[in-house]
Amino acid sequence: MRQMRVRTAVVLGGLLAVLGAGLVVGLGGIGASPFGGTFEESWVSDTPRDNEFNHHAIGAGADGDVLVAPVTEQPGGDAELTETSCSLVRLADDDGETLWQDGMPPEACFTHALTEPAIDDIDGDGKREVAVATTEEALVVYDGTDGTEQWRVPLSTYGYARPTIANVTAADGTEIVASDIGGGVVLAHSNGTVAWRVALNETVGERVSVYGSPLVEDFDGDGRPEILVGTTESLVLLSADGTVEWQRDDSARYVASARTDDGVGIVVAGTATVRSYDGASGAETWNRSISNGRVHTVADGDGDDTPEVYLGRIESEVVVLDAESGATEWSTTVSGEDTIVAAPRLGDVTGDGRPEVLAAARTGTVTALDADSGGEVAVYERSVPVWTFVTPADIDGDGHDEVLVRYGDGRVVALEYVS
Repeated sequence: MRQMRVRTAVVLGGLLAVLGAGLVVGLGGIGASPFGGTFEESWVSDTPRDNEFNHHAIGAGADGDVLVAPVTEQPGGDAELTETSCSLVRLADDDGETLWQDGMPPEACFTHALTEPAIDDIDGDGKREVAVATTEEALVVYDGTDGTEQWRVPLSTYGYARPTIANVTAADGTEIVASDIGGGVVLAHSNGTVAWRVALNETVGERVSVYGSPLVEDFDGDGRPEILVGTTESLVLLSADGTVEWQRDDSARYVASARTDDGVGIVVAGTATVRSYDGASGAETWNRSISNGRVHTVADGDGDDTPEVYLGRIESEVVVLDAESGATEWSTTVSGEDTIVAAPRLGDVTGDGRPEVLAAARTGTVTALDADSGGEVAVYERSVPVWTFVTPADIDGDGHDEVLVRYGDGRVVALEYVS
């Protein structure tokens, strides 16, 4: 097993770094912003709502050229619900202005009316489409250019997680895998025809909910992709035709995967533990007693040729684990208040070719951290809650990722790092 690299304990500016199970960095990183940079607002979208509970992240195309935000209102509030209270909104990448929007019926409008969108060229026409699951109990695909609906597929109930666009079957082109909160999974071809459906409530044998996006990867090394779905009660690997390859009992609300020297590893964060599984067999490879972890990304952020697990936790904590051993590499806090940190993402905000760790705290604070040490690179504060992870994307083509933050009041803030 690869040994974790030794890091040196440091005391700077009254902040303590302790070498133990891993490096622990005090609030604000090692020293006060040793990288000398800051976050500045590029723009703030004109999509306010009369609540602070917008939960779902903004979607971005691979080149940062198509930005689409799910914006929702709360029933029972002061604002009267209209046809646009809950809307899918395409935002201009240069100033955040609304380019198009498609609204939901008022009776279907609430916090989870629209999932994080998936954005890609689904039908091979050279233009990007937008796929989203909705409280109209449907997977809906839109033309990314003008927002016209292309097709929709019924779901068993409303979706919570971003659909996944990938080539799953042996057929040419891409498919879309969508889940719903009731444990349903559907695979649709690029023209909207349904390949198959699976009810995980029946497969698992008890009531389950799905909160995370399906992962598509060749988990078992047979040259064909499989679909991994985490539920509140189990982790399930489906073959390309929807049959179950293996199933493990675990609270798998947050699931991520990464390729290692031994194949594809799976990381599951639950209420009380973080566990790693072998993608081929489903065998557990390590577990840690880390409570209330949230994971989105497992990747080699620090350039040591081994992926890391990036966790957001309660008590304002970011924890980074070695993905092969589960050992802690470093941890830090990112807010002056005891709050929840959403699952961190990786993005190169400085433009130096190396990613930073991007963490959003429930208090509205967004922090970029050095991936090697946990030191603070830049921070931004806005006194509005953040309920989900940020979206890194190079929206202006300058070689630096901007950070798109979905705030609870419906607005999206685009942040740019300035040295």
